[in-house]
Amino acid sequence: MPRLSTLTPDTAVGASRDLLADLVSRHGQIGDMVSAMAHSPAVMGGYLQLSRAMGRAELDRGISERISIAVQVQQGCGLCLDTHASAARALRAHGCSDRAIADVVGVGALNILTGVFNLLAGLTAGSDTGA
Repeated sequence: MPRLSTLTPDTAVGASRDLLADLVSRHGQIGDMVSAMAHSPAVMGGYLQLSRAMGRAELDRGISERISIAVQVQQGCGLCLDTHASAARALRAHGCSDRAIADVVGVGALNILTGVFNLLAGLTAGSDTGA
């Protein structure tokens, strides 16, 4: 059961209404996470900006997806700091640039944000309303 209601361009106000309307016009629908994030224009706007920015990451899609899955599986793990430090050393050993290593942090941050938000909002797989 979701703990935060979802908003639509008709029920949201201010900047959130505008952002949701733009998403609907470009994508035809919006998912529950962004619809619930609309309660805070700052959170939703920040998420959308970070998501767009990470779309320009130097990492290939396969690596980004593996990072996303790993972060979501490991979220909440006390070993994250050590793991990220070790991963940065392994990435450098494989010839990754400073930008690629920085992009790993951005992709990780984006996935931590989305996972924590979904948990807070009580959103689960299959709960998309297409709002």
